[in-house]
Parts: sequence; structure tokens; C-alpha cells
Amino acid sequence: MINLPPIYPLTDSRRAESLSEQVKAFGEAGFPLVQFRGKPLEARVQYEELLTALQTSFDNGGWPLICVNDRADLAVLAVQGGLEPWGLHLGQTDLPPAEARRLPYLERVHIGTSTHDESEWSQVNAACDHAGVGPYRATATKSDHAAPIGLEGLRRGCVALRAKDIAPIAIGGIGRADFEGVFAAGAASIALISEWDRHDPRDLAWTAQGARWKAQPPFRKGQGIALTGGSGVGKSALAAALGPCLGSPVLDLDALIEARAGLGIPQIFEAQGEAAFRQLETEVLKACLGAPSVLALGGGAWESPGTRSALSSAGFAVLWLAEPPGVAWSRVAGDSNRPLAQDRNIFMARHRLRLQNWCGLPMILPCGRRAEEIAECLADTVD
Repeated sequence: MINLPPIYPLTDSRRAESLSEQVKAFGEAGFPLVQFRGKPLEARVQYEELLTALQTSFDNGGWPLICVNDRADLAVLAVQGGLEPWGLHLGQTDLPPAEARRLPYLERVHIGTSTHDESEWSQVNAACDHAGVGPYRATATKSDHAAPIGLEGLRRGCVALRAKDIAPIAIGGIGRADFEGVFAAGAASIALISEWDRHDPRDLAWTAQGARWKAQPPFRKGQGIALTGGSGVGKSALAAALGPCLGSPVLDLDALIEARAGLGIPQIFEAQGEAAFRQLETEVLKACLGAPSVLALGGGAWESPGTRSALSSAGFAVLWLAEPPGVAWSRVAGDSNRPLAQDRNIFMARHRLRLQNWCGLPMILPCGRRAEEIAECLADTVD
């Protein structure tokens, strides 16, 4: 089953901000995935806004990922123009998912749908890897919604979809007070369109993340944990804070590599090249996995098949520290100790490439919190 962020924000054409401005604002607030919902705006306006949103995301390391609501035609045109969305959401009355998958240029996008009752939960098309479940309650943003299913209906829908490895997204009239019950019912994520005027977006994401961790812990007590993510996201700081909370040793892969080589990371890159560094990285990693620990990986470590295989064989939980790349760049730009953080365009291009592997992992959204606060919240999930 794919991993989704705890909150899945949707754009809303009724807001004063343009759709592309909304997508950008959600990304800057720390949301990795946004649904571009443009109706009832005319197709030309939606397409122009979609291209602007996708280009801004591209320029910022692929952040946030964008899922297009309903408009398979606009998704095809965007990919044809070199800007590929993360996904396509199709309602029950839209183009069938299997037919959308056959369209040119959409072979790789994630496809989702909306489901409302037992018959739809049991017949979700195999082309889908995520699906909305609801409506949880009546909502003013969709006048033609189906009958509300409530908490028990949500629970049944989540069970049915998870049995098919389809990530269930709770939809319809959900507010902050509902988060704990909704995640306990089995939702992987919560779609929100109308809470943004009442709550700070980062506070909503933090509250939802904590509720999901409480209901669905991201690791087991005593399990080894590896933290991955881009340069400058705070992996070392979080590992240093989380280890003592869990009573686990703390290891920093880059520091261990430097100790093994007797050289700093920049000197290894300069003298031996990145390929040799990656080989050394895998060798040092394997020596770290004999016992559970909290391990901070280097920015590119997760790209290595050897790293992924070794961590899987050792039974480590691998978590993606999903900080917006713009925030990370502001921390590391030009740092002489970071050879891959000298040029913004190259930094963002590398993030786009690595994002595909990172976003397949369970994620940690920092939401502007200190490492110690994140660590305490994570540790509470295994008490």
C-alpha cells in the first residue's frame, strides 16, 4: 500500500487566492501532496493554473507533489508538455480508472477514486492505489454528495480497501476534532478543503500526524530506525533527539564514513568521486546493522539498492523526514562541508529525482517543530 501524508489538502476555487497560489502555499506550509481541484472553473483557466502549479513545484524540487482532480485531459497535456503530475483523481462518474491508465503519458501516475458504499469498496478498479472513503458527514463544498457514512461506515470502507492494498483517504466534512477517531478507524490520510481559515495549516498537519502515529505507530518497540531524506532536513538532529527517548544508540552514517576513511565527506568526493563514496557508504552501513539503533542516513544513501536491501534484511523501519526542499536549501546553501549543496538548480534537480524513492516510505512532517518535540511525539507511539 502506498504511503500518504496524514492530511491531503485540496484547492478550492472559491478562495481569493488562485489555484496555483494555493498549491504553492500548501507546499511552503510543509504538505508534500496537494490535490489540484479546479471545478467549476472553465478548462482553459484550470489548465493555465495547473501548468503554473506544476512548474513551480518542478522548480522547487518536485515539492509539493500534485494530483489532478477529474481532468484526465489536462493531466495528459501537462505530461506532454514535460510537467508530470503525481496522480489523477477520478470520481465514480468520471473516466473509469482502467481507461485513464490506457491514455498516453499516464502510465506512471498514481490513480485514485472516490467510494461511498459497500459495492464501491468491493469493486475498486485495480488501476487505483488510493481511494476516498465517505462522505464522513455532509459537506457544503459538494452539494451532490452521497449519504454520510459516519465512523462505522468509514471503518468498514477502510478495512475493505486495505485488504486490496488501496490506501483509504477519509473524505467529507471532517474537522480537527475528528482526527483521532478517523485514524483509529483505519484511514491512511484525511482530505481537507475547508479548515484552512480556522486553523494554522502546520498546526493541522502536526495534530493529524500525532493522531495517526497514535493509531498507527510507524515502528515497533525495540525496532531499529533509519532516518532518510535530503541534505539539510535535520536527520542527524532528530536521530540525536530520538535515540535517548527510545533508549537506543544513535549512529550517524556520514560521521562513521569519515571516521572509517580518515577524510571529510568533501575530500572523499574530490579524491575518489561519488561512486566510490556510495560503495564505502554501503560497506559502513552494513557494519551498523547488527543491533537496533537510531541511524541517520546521508542524503543520497536511500538511492542505493544495497542500502535498501541491507536495511530491509536487518528489519529496520525506514522513515522519510519530509522537510520542504526550500527550507533545507536555506540551511545548507554553499556549505563547504556539503559537496552536493553548492548550486540551487542542481540541488533541486537531485531532490526531484530522489523524491520518487523517498515518498514510498512512511513520512515524518516536521511542521516547524524542534527535533526534541518530534522525537517525544514519536516515542510516545511505542509506550
